[in-house]
Amino acid sequence: MDVSHHRWQRNIFSVSREDKIANEEVGERAKECSTASTFSERRLCWLGHVLRMDHQRIPQQALYWEVPGFKRGPGRPRTNWRGVVKKDLRRMGFAWEEAEVAALDRLEWRRRVAQYVSMDVG
Repeated sequence: MDVSHHRWQRNIFSVSREDKIANEEVGERAKECSTASTFSERRLCWLGHVLRMDHQRIPQQALYWEVPGFKRGPGRPRTNWRGVVKKDLRRMGFAWEEAEVAALDRLEWRRRVAQYVSMDVG
C-alpha cells in the first residue's frame, strides 16, 4: 500500500525518482499522514463503533467469538484483526478492558484516537 501511495503522491507533485527526493519529503509536501497511521486510525474508530453496539448485533458478537474446540497447528499464529487492534491499543496505552470502557464515551474515544494518530505522525 505504501508503494502505491508514494507513487500517487509523486505523480501529483510531478516528482520523478530521478529528482532524488525522498518519499518522506514528498509526504511532508502533501501534509498527509502515513498509510500505517491512517489504517490504525480507521481500525480504532471501527473498534469504538463496534464496542458501543448492542451485544445482540453481529459485529459485536464476532468481536468476541471464538471457534469452539479449535486447536491451531504448530508455528507462529496468523495475524488477525483483533491481534492488530490489540497492538494499536497497547501503543495507545490501553488494555482491551480499558478500551471497552473508554469507547462508551464517543467524543472522548475520538479525541484519544486523534491524539494517538497525531503523536504517531510526529
